[in-house]
This record gives sequence, structure tokens and C-alpha cells, in this order.
Amino acid sequence: MLSFFGLIAVAVIAVVVVIAIGSGSGSGGLQPKQQAAKTYGVVRQELAGIPQHGERLGSADAKVTMTYIGDLECPYCRAFTMTVLPQFISHYVRDDKVKMMYRSLCTATCHFNTSRFVPQQVAAYAAGKQNRFWQYAELFYREQEDETQPYVTAHYLRGLATQIPGLRFKRWLADRKDPALASQVQADARFVARRRLPGQTPEVLMSGPRGSVYLPASAAPTLTWLISAVSKVS
Repeated sequence: MLSFFGLIAVAVIAVVVVIAIGSGSGSGGLQPKQQAAKTYGVVRQELAGIPQHGERLGSADAKVTMTYIGDLECPYCRAFTMTVLPQFISHYVRDDKVKMMYRSLCTATCHFNTSRFVPQQVAAYAAGKQNRFWQYAELFYREQEDETQPYVTAHYLRGLATQIPGLRFKRWLADRKDPALASQVQADARFVARRRLPGQTPEVLMSGPRGSVYLPASAAPTLTWLISAVSKVS
């Protein structure tokens, strides 16, 4: 078994590999059924048994809050989500030391097609109304395509929803029409603006009893930094 610091080294290497390989399946985003089932199996194992409520992952009583600011089409968010986040979740969120909150910010998406951003984020937040936001977001990142391509269609968004066992699809469709979810996306942008953050993704804000620390996307959030940040604010 790797030591915890060995895991840190593996995570750094994995981030580089994920970005170098590129995103998605190369076939319009959605994976073939058999591969999609395997992908969901990885997500299920990562999240199993951890409480969710809306965009929160982890116990509401956790003293430290990690706010993850991301764009579902951002390739660097994909790398962070697939390589760094699982280890952090395993060691800190699962043990009720940290709860995670997700906030959206249009970065990679808005470089090419701003109109896609609100619908794709609302789709994820609609899954959150059934406490499956993190399943939806993780699948989106894992089946992500090149942001320069128009792969985020109604078919793609619906396809992700159908890959989540237990998600009530008709309710999800209805919830996507809730104007409060679109307002929530706008509130996320105001959250970033009020704190005068640079507005890149993935950005991480760690808050706890001893204050807050922030890591900009340009520094590439690593497992080492997340561990250090938890210590500083705890």
C-alpha cells in the first residue's frame, strides 16, 4: 500500500497524464453503454456512503468547508476532479473532517459558447435536488469532450442523467425548468466577484475556525496544498 505522501506524488503525475491524453471519448461526449457503466462504478465507489445535500458533499457538521469553483467543460477541472479529489474525499470528506461545496463559474465554456453554460450547470443542479449533484458532475467531467466542440447538447445532458441509478428522470426534467436553479448559477458568479477572486477554474477556497485560505487555478490545486489548507484553517 502506498503511503499518504506516496499518494500525493501519484496524484501530481496523474494530473499531467489526464491533461496530456485529453478529454472525453471522442464520440460526442457520451461513452458507450458498457464503458459508461464502468465509469459510473468508479464514481459510485468514490461517493458511496457520503451524505449529500444539494451541492454539498459530506457531513453538515464538518468544521472545515472546501468550496470548489469549477466549470463542467474545464479540462483542468476534469484533471483535478479525477486525480486529486478522490484521494482528498477518501481521507477528509469521508471522515467528516471537511465538507465540500461546489460553485460554478463560466470559464472554458464561455471561451467558445456562453449559451451552453447555464443549461449544463442547471442540469447538474437539478440532479442536486435529488442529492445526486456529485454523481452528475463527476460523470460530466469523466465524459467531457474538447470545449471547442459543440458536444454539450440536450442529448448529452439527458444521457448523463440516465446513467445515474436512482435518479428520477421525469422529476429531473421538471426541475431543470425551475428558475431558481438559473438564479443559483448567477449567485455563484456573484460569490466569486464579491471575493475578488481571479475568475479562473478550478479555484479552491478552504474555510474553517481559523479563517480561510485560497488557491488560484494558476497554482493548480494539489493534494499537498489541500492537506496544508485544512491544517491551516482547522
